[in-house]
Amino acid sequence: MSKAKPGALKGAPKGWIQLTAPSGRGQLYVLRDFASRHLAARDLYVWRPDGADEDGPLPVLYMQDGQNLFDARLVPFGVAWEADASLSRLIDAGQVAPTLVVGVACTKDRFAEYAPALLLDQLSSPARQAVLDAWPGAPKSAAYARMLVEEIKPLIDATFPTRPQRETTFIAGSSMGAVVASELLARHPDIFAGAALLSAHFSLLPVTETERLPEGFAKDVAEAVGLFAQRHMPRAGSHRLWLDRGTLSIDRFYPQAHAALVSALLALGYVEGVDLSVRAYGGASHDEGAWRERLDEALAFLLRPRG
Repeated sequence: MSKAKPGALKGAPKGWIQLTAPSGRGQLYVLRDFASRHLAARDLYVWRPDGADEDGPLPVLYMQDGQNLFDARLVPFGVAWEADASLSRLIDAGQVAPTLVVGVACTKDRFAEYAPALLLDQLSSPARQAVLDAWPGAPKSAAYARMLVEEIKPLIDATFPTRPQRETTFIAGSSMGAVVASELLARHPDIFAGAALLSAHFSLLPVTETERLPEGFAKDVAEAVGLFAQRHMPRAGSHRLWLDRGTLSIDRFYPQAHAALVSALLALGYVEGVDLSVRAYGGASHDEGAWRERLDEALAFLLRPRG
């Protein structure tokens, strides 16, 4: 287990800035312009819950689009996930252990960084070309995975008291952030014990709902999603997955691809209600407000104590 330097958490760790958590719960820190060897610089946010021993090691949840997680004033859309409030409720209720949250901010290259190379490799040529034509730049998910696993995680483990082993390390995201979270789990099942995938954009397109799609595109993508899971996702037994969608906005395009993912996971031995939870929320759209409303459910399933 890692251990922060003595006194490191009596204020902001060196190089970090302490912010005010909007919920009034826990301690919120930001590291500005974290420099990576692999991708563009970005901010990192860390929230540490109330009641955690100063030196007591904590499980860690890594979340994508970190600038949208805590403070609505930082979000272009004016609505945040309020992850600090969600975890505080779950911890207070004894549903999950106190958990450190790491929010990895996105950059202007968000689509390229989150573009799932392992999934795109399963697509037919016309479907793959349609995706690449709609998204700016070649997929960078492999570089994103290296940044998170080789640079960000070691930094967090060295700076904060964490429980760095697989059993206490999780990942989550929404939309394309959920898709890259699934690829992170697929690439590093030895590092992550589970993933929460909210409004997972496995349909790949449409994004603006104006893209012209090749004939049979949805079927091609569903087949590719199934192959991705079959070939790359970990077998059941040591991991946990939450998958959800709404029924409005671009979420209405998700049923076919989500069904293909679920079918492949069941074939890998996952059992709904045990290590797999699949939800559809009627009337829910594709936005931070919708994800905030169901975050408690997603994290209660993902982070609940084993056994």
